Amino acid sequence: MLRNIKPTFVIALLLCLILGFPVQASLKVRELSVGDAVRIAFEHNLNFQIAILDWQGAKAKLERAQIVGDEEMLTESEKEWKKAEEVYGDKRQELIDLVRTSYQQLLESETMVENAKTAKERAQSQLAMDENKYKAGLLSSLDIERAQNSLFDAQHRHERAVIDLDTQRMKFNEILGLPLDEEVVLTERLLLNFIPFTMSLETCYDLALELDPGMLAAKEKVQNAQEAVLVAQSPFTPRVELEGALVDEEKAAIGLKQAEQALYFRIRGEYYALLNQAHNLEMAERNIKLERQALLAEESKYAAGVLSNAQIVAQQEKLANLEEQYSADLSLYSQARIKLLQTIGRYEELGEDYED
Repeated sequence: MLRNIKPTFVIALLLCLILGFPVQASLKVRELSVGDAVRIAFEHNLNFQIAILDWQGAKAKLERAQIVGDEEMLTESEKEWKKAEEVYGDKRQELIDLVRTSYQQLLESETMVENAKTAKERAQSQLAMDENKYKAGLLSSLDIERAQNSLFDAQHRHERAVIDLDTQRMKFNEILGLPLDEEVVLTERLLLNFIPFTMSLETCYDLALELDPGMLAAKEKVQNAQEAVLVAQSPFTPRVELEGALVDEEKAAIGLKQAEQALYFRIRGEYYALLNQAHNLEMAERNIKLERQALLAEESKYAAGVLSNAQIVAQQEKLANLEEQYSADLSLYSQARIKLLQTIGRYEELGEDYED
């Protein structure tokens, strides 16, 4: 019986199986939390891979210098190693922050698509209702054209939101080092919600004092100046060197004070700007709630023939604009909140399952 199977059938079957594998692979969806995304980026992000290569090169050079035992070579290698360590640490943190921000932006792009789809469906329903009234002789052709224009604009906004979402997803995949067309599903949906910022300004400033690069550099400068004074106090050191060391110590102390003040005003500005954004979002939520209630009331009046087509279409477009603006403002607030939390080192407040 097997001998009766034609070779062409076997070849066709093999082609179907071979061509089927890429299709099945492309249908695979990758679910990602923020922590998953960060771990994948560590392994595949191209810029971070360069930082790893530089770090490995500096480490290998230091190990060779330790084997050779040449003091000058060892000193130079240790400097390069220290610099490579700092660059690696900075690049690592930058990548973590970038993934977090991109994850949030992708979530918000998905919300923009959902809002645009809802607005389009409202416009479609309105046009269908108006067409029925037009057939019954209750509306003019101008009313139908107005509803068609509203739907045309809503469709364009939805299409634009879908394009923006695709672009944002490709950028997200690029950061993670994944194929641009790979489909990912973000699992931490709670990041879409408005989360109030409850920490005090004083707490934010105190935490930032321990982490700010400018503060750390100023503190290190003070420490080095103090050590130089101790060395210059030796009876074998010329007095002029001690005087110079004391001046440098005083300058370093002034620089530290300046760094503290600059940091305070920066944190203060970001803190109150964030609170202002939170207030504006709360007001926007209230306005959207009112406009939704107003739309329901006006739809009832429109069905009863009390309101005109122009009034109901205008109310629908007004609500759509408010919802779209709210999503954009929520995105800006969320990014500002993340930035401030990163500045003060409170990553646990971000609600992620990833630990640095």
